[in-house]
Amino acid sequence: MSTSTSTDLLIVGSGPVGSAFARLISEQRPGTAITMIELGPQVSAPPGANVRNLPVDERDAARARSQGPQGAPSGDSARGLRVEGTVISPGGTYLASPGHQPGMPAAALSSCVGGMGVHWTCATPRPNDDERIDFIPSAELDAALDDAERLMRVTTLPENPYGSAIKTLLREHFGDTLPEGRRPDGLPMSALPQPDGSVRWGGADTILGDAPVDLRVETIARRLILDGDRVTGVEVEHLPSGEVATILAKVVVVAANAFQTPQLLWASGIRPDALGRYLTEHVLVYSVVALSDEVVARAGIDTPVRELVKDPTASTFGIPYTAGVHPYRTQVMHMADAPFPVDEAAVKVGSARFVAMGNGVRKFPRAEDRVVFSDTEVDGWGMPQLSIEYEVTERELSEVEAAMADLRAVAASIGAFVPGGEPRLMPAGTSLHYKGTVRMGDDGGEASVVDEHSRVWGFENLFLGGNGLIPTATVTNPTLTSVALAVRAAPVVVEQLNA
Repeated sequence: MSTSTSTDLLIVGSGPVGSAFARLISEQRPGTAITMIELGPQVSAPPGANVRNLPVDERDAARARSQGPQGAPSGDSARGLRVEGTVISPGGTYLASPGHQPGMPAAALSSCVGGMGVHWTCATPRPNDDERIDFIPSAELDAALDDAERLMRVTTLPENPYGSAIKTLLREHFGDTLPEGRRPDGLPMSALPQPDGSVRWGGADTILGDAPVDLRVETIARRLILDGDRVTGVEVEHLPSGEVATILAKVVVVAANAFQTPQLLWASGIRPDALGRYLTEHVLVYSVVALSDEVVARAGIDTPVRELVKDPTASTFGIPYTAGVHPYRTQVMHMADAPFPVDEAAVKVGSARFVAMGNGVRKFPRAEDRVVFSDTEVDGWGMPQLSIEYEVTERELSEVEAAMADLRAVAASIGAFVPGGEPRLMPAGTSLHYKGTVRMGDDGGEASVVDEHSRVWGFENLFLGGNGLIPTATVTNPTLTSVALAVRAAPVVVEQLNA
């Protein structure tokens, strides 16, 4: 026999976007009863804190607990080189649908309180040019991005002498080819510099703040309960006990991820034509460079990186996307150690050490790239089995070739590729930035799932959140944009709560 409880706002998913909805609604409508359910366990304290802030042994344990159903292949065992955006992913992932993702073999998820916000690398750049959503007025989008930066505590970290030298050489390489404001520069990040020179990395907890939330962990949303054009609640199951319950709510926000959000809608009988379609990420070209003596000379020091800075990830730089000029996003992460073993006798490695460097390349939205759900098979969570149909086409591959040439030219200005670190196209799904499967549109639902305020077409009180809403071809890390879309949706959620 199932139990029943009620709340004002029910949020499915505790990652950065779910946390943003909770924070924003608590600010705009104090006293709102907010319940948040999370499929995975709590792996860090406070809930949703970035595991990069933990001691190494605790960090490894937190990652292991984030890796999905027991027995599912983990990101650690199944992917020898794990990359998020253009920097090494800290793990904590599991394959999205083993045996059902041949077109996107590296597609992976993380299940824990805080979602991927517990494991991410905190990059928060803004989208540019045609990466932006054109039916959202530019000033409104900028204002929402401003508020997202507030929630995420976005900053640019101080440079060390090596970082300053790397940036100078990158700027000399590009010269005047890039427009003002798009030159190589420190990457905006969700981070809080500490007085001792260390960094506290942002997580979902940074966004949530002290918003009062009833958090229910290891609890899966089985289906949305529908009544005409309204959602009256969610049927949930507490996984450790098997207890089934109904949570009634005035408004429901589903902010799981780009695979499990459409999966829940499908399981609930909400199946618009665009559901699961237009799957994109940014195609990733990746390399590792040993920095030259010129970097050391420009820095004016010869101190090993580990003695110079507290965080081994010393500096991270971004070269933004600029349509028609630099049609990819370059990220350059300075590090003390390469992300894989390097024979330092085979390549000259000085005190400045290494950078991991990558270009994100556009994946253009196509209806054929999609997530398909089964009505007969279930996955490890007991939800409709998902399969990924996806192809990197000649259109993207032509840009990949140009992106590789760009990395070779940049590398020559700061050092040389380490053996095995030459530019390579990473397996589809490596970015972990999946978009489009519940895409936003202004077309009344013809080729979209939600409207410009993140509300599901045809429903009054059902809203979605996450990277899956982004409808454009992008190469910029999507989390800031996704939080900004939650910022735009929040006042409409409040209207529904007040209705």
